[in-house]
This record gives sequence, C-alpha cells and structure tokens, in this order.
Amino acid sequence: MIKVEKDFTNVPQILNSSNRRKAFNSNIKDKAFNHGKTLYKPHELKDRLHKIYNLKCVYCEDSLLNSPKHIEHYRPKDIYYWLAYSWDNLLLCCTSCNGSKGVNFKTINKKVDCDNVKFEYMHNLGKNYDDLEQPMLVNPEKEDVLKYLIFDREAQIFSKNDRVDYTIQNCNLNREELIELRKEILEDFILLINDYIVLFDKNNNLDKKTVVKIFIPVIRQFVNKCKKENKFYSFRYFILNNPDVFIENIPMQKIVKTLIKKLTV
Repeated sequence: MIKVEKDFTNVPQILNSSNRRKAFNSNIKDKAFNHGKTLYKPHELKDRLHKIYNLKCVYCEDSLLNSPKHIEHYRPKDIYYWLAYSWDNLLLCCTSCNGSKGVNFKTINKKVDCDNVKFEYMHNLGKNYDDLEQPMLVNPEKEDVLKYLIFDREAQIFSKNDRVDYTIQNCNLNREELIELRKEILEDFILLINDYIVLFDKNNNLDKKTVVKIFIPVIRQFVNKCKKENKFYSFRYFILNNPDVFIENIPMQKIVKTLIKKLTV
C-alpha cells in the first residue's frame, strides 16, 4: 500500500447532487444505510478514482485493469451511514481486499456518532474523525507507510508498526495469489542476477569495473519498472532498498547496492 495523491478540495459535483442529498437525509432519519445503494458509484466517480489510483487496488497494489473494481468506503458505510457519499471516504479496491476488510474497522478510542452532521460538511469530516477515533486501519489517501513495510524472501509482507500490521491482516495481504504475483517479480530479478553470478564465477579474470559495466542494464531494467503507477510498487521499492535480503552472494550484494544507488539518484 502506498500513498495516493487525492485532491480532497476537488469534490466531484455528482456527490453534491440533489439525489445524494435526499438519500443522505433519508439515511440520517433511519440511522442506517438504507437509501441510495448505488449513488456512490456512478461512472463519473469511477473514472475519477481509476485515474487517481492508476487502476490499482489501494491496499494490495495489484492491477485492476482486467479485474472487478470496487468503490470502497474507508469507514464502512454500514456503520458510518452518513459518510456513504463522502469524497474523503471513498477508495478504489479489489474484490479480495474489499471482501476481507468488510465492516472491520477497529479504533483505539470510541467510534464517533452521527451528531447533527449536515450534508454540506460530510466531505470534510475524515481528519477530525481520525483525531477522535485513532483508527487502526491505514488510509493510503492520507498516510505514507512505505517505510513500515517489510518483505521476506518468500515475498510475504510484514510490519513492526501495529496499525500497518493490522491493515495487512485485515485485508489479507499475504493471501496466496498475491504472494505468487510478488514472487514472480522477485524471481525474475534474482534469475537475472544468478545468471551473472555464474558468468563471473566462470571468468575470474573479470575486474570489478567490467563486472559493474556488464551488470548495469540488469539493474536499470528493474529500476525503471519501480514506478508508483506500476503494480506492487512497494515490493519493488523494498527490493531496491534492501537487496541483501534477497541476494545471498556477498560480492554481488555490494555490486547491486552500488548500482542501485547510482541509478536512483
């Protein structure tokens, strides 16, 4: 999960329309999300979120190009019924993360209630609610947790940060299909490196300068794919910043670190 850049001041006009206001008021009256079941996912809104998220799931970072796309509520609409059409509560999510997250929304402090919330102010309640509730679930639209993400040689994701760990568990980010997709990225990288290790072992006369020159295209290829718009960016980023976790050959570790530093400045 990586930080998503979203303009909270540029609220899609459709979220302020009269039918949203009517549904909002009906939900307030019922104290439950009973009205406007599809009003938070019109095509105009989907298109905006698709662009903002580069067609990737907010939590697992897998591509949604040819997959079902869900408009997810950071704070579950079945609990926070008055936030069903709030711009700062709508994320883009895959089916699996959406299903795993469900209505789970643990908070350190007591959950807020709908206390005379007006339709005009529903798009700007998130920050105040965050301060009051201290939610455990990470909101990638407002937080950058990249430095807290840890991956192992099996492409599993962990964190020593309690909130990030809660989010990993809550969205089931170590489900089998995700691990296999991340492994493909890692194995492609490692296989290239191993091929060069074999080459160097057979040519002991190669000096370090020659080795580095030969190896540059391999590292550059991986570095060029490490872009935020590409899927599994956080995993690629971790590999680039922690190559020693995945490369056993000590001399090669040093070469890779040197080249990564050179190619990412």
